[in-house]
Amino acid sequence: MKKNLVLLLVLLVVGAVAWFFYNNSHAKSLANEPLADFAIEDTASVNKIIITDQDGHSAKVERIPGKKLWRLNDQYLAREDAIDLLLNTFKRIRIRGNVSDNARENMMKLMVTNSKKVEIFTGGDEPAKIYYVGIPTPDHTGTHMLLEIPGVGRSSEPYITHMDGFSGFLTTRFFTDVNEWRFTGVFNYSELQFKKVNIENYLDPASSIAVEYLGGNDIKLYEGYDNGSQTFGPLIPNFDTLAVKNLLLQFKKMHVESYNTGLTQTQQDSIRQLSPSFRVTVIDNNNEVSTIDLFRRQSLQNYVDEQGNPILWDDGHFWAIVNHGDLALAQTYTFNPVVQPRRFYEKK
Repeated sequence: MKKNLVLLLVLLVVGAVAWFFYNNSHAKSLANEPLADFAIEDTASVNKIIITDQDGHSAKVERIPGKKLWRLNDQYLAREDAIDLLLNTFKRIRIRGNVSDNARENMMKLMVTNSKKVEIFTGGDEPAKIYYVGIPTPDHTGTHMLLEIPGVGRSSEPYITHMDGFSGFLTTRFFTDVNEWRFTGVFNYSELQFKKVNIENYLDPASSIAVEYLGGNDIKLYEGYDNGSQTFGPLIPNFDTLAVKNLLLQFKKMHVESYNTGLTQTQQDSIRQLSPSFRVTVIDNNNEVSTIDLFRRQSLQNYVDEQGNPILWDDGHFWAIVNHGDLALAQTYTFNPVVQPRRFYEKK
């Protein structure tokens, strides 16, 4: 009995090893076929990507010469992390195997009705490669995809792809929602290359402040700044220099959470009609102005404080309007430190 059990275990191990080597060698042989070679080794050559879904939504991202960030739909900047994720996928994507004979016909139909088209350009007018990205495999460790190469043709069958060093499917990396694609940076002054910071507190106007920054330790604190007349309020002579420096350092990198607010147009219009709780304005060394309006957000839960009083406002998020334009969701964790009242900076 024990001998039979040992023999069975040996056969199972040998079978598993044989299957692994067969599958691996089969995948390698498939990758040698032009219409099964999804990878792009030189991702530095990729200069444009267009992703289109079956509903007609499209996201186009393009390199901006000499810049780190890419352009989105000729209008916005694109998220750096989303671009890096795509380029990494292009480089490491591999064939895991064929679709079974029984499932191939149905999968081809699904690819026509339920896939995303990904056009990858490397400098020419035509894409170097086109992916058709379908649904995940049932175990969610592979992705059904079809490859087309202009001038060569389109594969007559889909393949199961995966990515070296990653256990999961790739479908969600190819999204078309412009609000999800948008770069979320509001203030990005890595070298503190600005000269004025104005923080208007509409809940308590007497708490508003403005900072004039001329580099190094040359800092002046004022009781606000009038954007219309471009004049400072009264100078605050005795302030906590370290606290003001820490305020300025916040502007090295400050982002909203997302432009995908989940609000209807009517709800967005309602917020736009409100007066902001705070307005933060930065004027850089080239006199370019960046602004964010912050609106307290009503609490979504019926919470109470330690005294049993209802908590009216969400302590985790603001609504925000960036540069007098688009509505976004902003974390209080990020923006509360820059809307501190004036007394926070005054020496005790």
